[in-house]
Amino acid sequence: MAVKPTAIDPVSAPSRVESDAGLMLANERLQRFAATLAGDQVRAREERDWLRTMIDQVPDYLYIKDSEARFVIANKAVAADLGHGNPNDLIGKNDLDVHPPELARRYYEDDLSVLHEGKQLIDHEEYVVRPDGSQIWLSTTKRPLRSPDGAIIGLVCMARDITERRQTEARIHFLAYHDALTGLPNRAQFERDLAGLAERAAGGTPAALVLLDLDRFKHINDTLGHVAGDDLLRQLANRLFQLIGPAGMMARLGGDEFAILLEGPAAGAAESICAAIQVQFGRPFNLIGDPAFINSSFGIARWKPGSNADGMLRQADIALYEAKARGRGRWVVFAEPMARSVEDKRRIEQDLRRALAAGTELRLDYQPIFAADGVCMVGAEALVRWEHPTRGLLSPEVFIGIAEERGLIERLGEWVFNEACAMLQQSSLPWVAVNVSPVELRSRGFVDRAIEGLAERGIDAARLQLEITEGVLLDNSEATANGLSRLRAAGIRLALDDFGTGYSSLNYLRRYNVDKLKIDRSFVAQIGQSADAEVIVRTVIDLARSLNMRVTAEGVATELQRDYLVARGCHELQGFLLSEPLPLEALLTLPGVAA
Repeated sequence: MAVKPTAIDPVSAPSRVESDAGLMLANERLQRFAATLAGDQVRAREERDWLRTMIDQVPDYLYIKDSEARFVIANKAVAADLGHGNPNDLIGKNDLDVHPPELARRYYEDDLSVLHEGKQLIDHEEYVVRPDGSQIWLSTTKRPLRSPDGAIIGLVCMARDITERRQTEARIHFLAYHDALTGLPNRAQFERDLAGLAERAAGGTPAALVLLDLDRFKHINDTLGHVAGDDLLRQLANRLFQLIGPAGMMARLGGDEFAILLEGPAAGAAESICAAIQVQFGRPFNLIGDPAFINSSFGIARWKPGSNADGMLRQADIALYEAKARGRGRWVVFAEPMARSVEDKRRIEQDLRRALAAGTELRLDYQPIFAADGVCMVGAEALVRWEHPTRGLLSPEVFIGIAEERGLIERLGEWVFNEACAMLQQSSLPWVAVNVSPVELRSRGFVDRAIEGLAERGIDAARLQLEITEGVLLDNSEATANGLSRLRAAGIRLALDDFGTGYSSLNYLRRYNVDKLKIDRSFVAQIGQSADAEVIVRTVIDLARSLNMRVTAEGVATELQRDYLVARGCHELQGFLLSEPLPLEALLTLPGVAA
């Protein structure tokens, strides 16, 4: 069947001219779009370049990670610290690619908390290890990065280098818990370490505490100066550190006192460690170019069930006190009887404070001192006695040491001085001798009180003799020397008590211009029994006479002793053979004594 051709509508069919015009218009539009697109791309590149320049100028870390915790953008600060010169080298990598595994896992866990839970990590302090092994600390803030519809598509991180601040904080913390002079832990750190040791000991770990105190360290400071004393402490700390090492923890508690904490097998070897320290201290220390020697005393406390940190410290302190009481230069392990002794001293201290405050119970007895003829009384020694309400009559040996330790010696000494002055006002005795503690003599104001007290009462200074021990002379400080010189210049006489039992140095006798030597009773008691003791007695008498000093023998109990002393030229005699100590009332009844 034939198909008829369809006629074309002349209205709808465009002319060639119209077709060409439409093509030209479309081309123009396309060109304009292409130009716009090219401009947008240029602007986009410029914006990216500006953004890159901007973030690379920031010294802090800036980076963006995608939802898989891979780097998308990072600045030069991040790349440089991670060992990459070009930040683009980080793109597509994760933390495992650029950090040590342990740190990478830690960072990845932080990232997941932001990416999966939407949490923000604000000013979180962490550290990064550089390729060269150095470490820097960062204050890091991470926030989730969200699309317009709120979905988390990544995270953005900003981190600031706080290494200098952390180092400053670490230094401040170190100084807070370490001794600036020796670098050892200080008392604050020691208390922390001791508490930790006590906890571990309660769980079954053997533990011990050793307190170490230098013997006569003050003598080093006074003779060589504090600079030398500080140098000695530094050298000593270094020797301790080398000797103890990881076997224990050491601390300087203050002054010349150190502590050593031992646990495990080392705790059972505490005595051996003390012995090793003494061997180390046997080697000379080099101070200002000269060799110096030092010794120490040790107190050891071992952990016992039911104990605690404070209990161990108290026990070690008691043991240290006992070591010093036994003659220094030794170690003592704490035992319960020591605690009872300390408690007894504490009670004596309390009772002595009460007695001094009340002005009762204490009294002075006076033991007459005679010329060589044994008849003429030339003076008397004041001896303090304590009529304790429950303990009975206590001799000075029981409470003088406690008074010195507990800060009561000045009050006691002042009471003795006032009582002795009152006696001089009531008697015609040529003089009275009063014992002075080294602690008392070193105290401020003692010299002034003595000189002014005599002047106020109108008592001739020559009627007061102060008996000092060789320990006072060994103090060798300018304060002691000046004090003794002022006393002698005022007319007060000085007698060196118990001569021969200590160092007995001629240099000290010359320096301090002592007026009298007193031969200790321990030598007098051996006259007729020990040739060595007799040699010492003769030597002291000859020495005193050659230096134009008086010499007194104390503890004369037999006629043999008296005759021997008189024959050798002893000036004065004191002892039970001639008279026992007398209460003031009895003394004043003797012929020629009362004023």
